Amino acid sequence: MTTSSQGDLPSPVVSPVLRAPQRPLRRLREGWPAYLFVLPSVVLMAYFSYVPAYTAITRAFTDWDGLNVPTFTGLENFQRALTDPVMGQAALNAGIWVVLGLLLAVIPPLLIAELIFNLRGERRQYAWRSLFVVPIVVPSLVLLLMWGTFFRSDGLINTVLSSVGLGAWRHDWLSDPSTALYSLIFLGFPYVDVFFLLLLYSGLQNIGTEVFEAGKIDGATGWRRVLYLDLPLLKPQLGLIVLLSIIGNVQYFISPLVLTSGGPGYATTVPALLMYNTATRNGEYGYAMAIAVLLMLVVIVLTGASRLIGRERS
Repeated sequence: MTTSSQGDLPSPVVSPVLRAPQRPLRRLREGWPAYLFVLPSVVLMAYFSYVPAYTAITRAFTDWDGLNVPTFTGLENFQRALTDPVMGQAALNAGIWVVLGLLLAVIPPLLIAELIFNLRGERRQYAWRSLFVVPIVVPSLVLLLMWGTFFRSDGLINTVLSSVGLGAWRHDWLSDPSTALYSLIFLGFPYVDVFFLLLLYSGLQNIGTEVFEAGKIDGATGWRRVLYLDLPLLKPQLGLIVLLSIIGNVQYFISPLVLTSGGPGYATTVPALLMYNTATRNGEYGYAMAIAVLLMLVVIVLTGASRLIGRERS
């Protein structure tokens, strides 16, 4: 006669529905040391990140010079921004900047990451990777000023054009309204953002060798491997780059501020620079805050759309 011992009996299965919910107070009591260590970071982040955003939103509905008590004006600042022709020109410039900046943020780092990844030998990969990383120690302002000299009528670009027989293309790149904006966008050859490069390179490294071997058997070599193997597996990294590029380009205004001050005319004015000039030169902080709120809304909409498109494709 066989008998079943206690150890042979199956353990009772507890339905998730019947499981008692873990109350917030209980979780807080059990994990209070972790919450205590995180608390200073949360407080500092709230003060330095969320308080300025709250201030911008509340001041956007006021007439405020940055010093005196603001006066509530309702939607007047937003109506002004949406009907301001200068703001319209700035928004158009920003749209061009975002589209072209997105291409520059993705294509050059991806090409360089692929080239470095396909080099034979880790030492060579490390050397070429370092070659692109080292320039980040140079202050960006120095690079901007150097490129400003390149764009002058007697600068490097015109000198090179003359030396290769293209003297008819010589231009005063930053003084001509038709070329000033594109000169600023395409400033910084070879357009390899180090952070994006390392992100894509690490993504390639995380692809298993067995995946490459299987792809090679199926004929996925060279550009076919990049198109049908690497790009699909790099979607998380590419999605993050698209997100950061949109946010960065919508809010960017440093090179127009340093090299052209938004000119000639308003040819290189972008909303962030208009916001800066409105606040610091005109003292219209309320109107500047309204532009800032509109920028925040644009960033939220564009990032949400990019995430939605990426999710549908995946």
